Amino acid sequence: MSEQHIPTKVPSTALEPDASADMRQALLDAGKTEFANYGYDGARLERIAAKAGCAKRMLYYYFGNKKDVYLAVIEQSYRDIRASEEQLNLDALEPLQALHSLAKKSFDYHEHNQEFTRLVLQENFQGGEMIGQVSTTELLRNAALEPLERILQRGVAQGVFKAGVTAVDVHYLISALSSFRVDHAATWHSLLQVDLLGAALRERHQQLLLEQIKALVCVPSVK
Repeated sequence: MSEQHIPTKVPSTALEPDASADMRQALLDAGKTEFANYGYDGARLERIAAKAGCAKRMLYYYFGNKKDVYLAVIEQSYRDIRASEEQLNLDALEPLQALHSLAKKSFDYHEHNQEFTRLVLQENFQGGEMIGQVSTTELLRNAALEPLERILQRGVAQGVFKAGVTAVDVHYLISALSSFRVDHAATWHSLLQVDLLGAALRERHQQLLLEQIKALVCVPSVK
């Protein structure tokens, strides 16, 4: 059977609502692992179905074809990281505290969700072609940048942040220092004999991230 062929769907009465939601999530989780490890071209629906413990036809039932599975995995992955940030209640924190809380969440999230970083790398290998086809791209973009914009605006209004620093600036800094240590851990360990993910460097590099954010956004008089 071709990866793109869509067989007859399983009748909707075949699964109870809770079981249906669980199966869909299991397929998304298995798909995330598969696409993170093999990329879009190398991924196989048979392996995704097998890891989720179901027949391949269930993938077509829930998602359609291989591209639809991939887009659903990409969307869910970005939703998950944004959802983890929403739990911080950033608008209730002082501006610098809010940025530091967001940075620490990102730092931890990338470390403990390494399939996410590999998935993002795989998408970049493809030139970012697929993510632009996710139907909620604008919502995902706003979810990443709008909280930062509100924090920066509050900081400027309170006189503690410099004017002119953008949400993109802060997002770039946080993403760069949070993901690099995960994405490049293997080569740094083999070539430089530096364990980027080891406990010895973890606290040091997290503190470096927080110090760089402070230096970027705060007016010089803020301690």
